Amino acid sequence: MKYFKHFETVAGKKKFLFFQPEGGEAQGISIPEDPDNMEHARMTEAVQAGEAEIIEIDDTPVPTWQDNRIADYGSWQDQLDMMYHGTWNDHVASVKAANPKE
Repeated sequence: MKYFKHFETVAGKKKFLFFQPEGGEAQGISIPEDPDNMEHARMTEAVQAGEAEIIEIDDTPVPTWQDNRIADYGSWQDQLDMMYHGTWNDHVASVKAANPKE
């Protein structure tokens, strides 16, 4: 059996989430990392006996080009300021050039 160890990267640091048995996602099963938890103890025993393995999975979402553009455009206050100073069109063009559609 395979157990999946889920991680999430937050502010550049990996954060442990939980273990999940193969096929467990559909059933909503998760095993917290707690030695007092019976499921965790069974999983640990199975891994030590060579009957199971733990596979690490990074669940950090990969930003899309849309996410990158939204972040690069800046706040609406900054955009209004650029419109007032006449630099907004150039800014939009540079953001689109830096984050092309896939």
